Amino acid sequence: MKNFLLALILCGPLCAGGTLANEAEDRAAVVGMVQAFFDAMTDRDVEGMRSMLTPEGIFYGYRETADGLQIMRPTHQQYVDGLAEGERKLIERFWDPQVLLHDRMAAVWTPYDLYVDGEFSHCGIDNFNFLKTEEGWKITGIVFSMEPDNCAASPLGPLPD
Repeated sequence: MKNFLLALILCGPLCAGGTLANEAEDRAAVVGMVQAFFDAMTDRDVEGMRSMLTPEGIFYGYRETADGLQIMRPTHQQYVDGLAEGERKLIERFWDPQVLLHDRMAAVWTPYDLYVDGEFSHCGIDNFNFLKTEEGWKITGIVFSMEPDNCAASPLGPLPD
């Protein structure tokens, strides 16, 4: 029993360090996937996009209009199909991501701005949800706001030429 307690006492800081390292790796992985998602969107990389998404997932986007609340809810498949068929150049940028982790679940909440063909379209908040599968982290869904007005200046500055 003494050896077990000694091992537990000695392992405590070391084992916690391993947990912290895994948490830091997971945080970096899900934030990296947000960037990879936006890169695939800009590049219209259908296969890259498909590899990040769970097949049965769904997006929810909303905007307030003069006619009231408008909600879009494409499935992941519909989004990928639209990405393949689209012609406009989309550039989405994010900053200050907040990450929540629990076991195989993660969420990334981040402000963003979106440019279409080089022109500002809107800003908002993205909420990415993830599940860590046997293949690694996958995006299970995204909820996002679309706010065309009253956007704070992005800390990233203007879109580069």
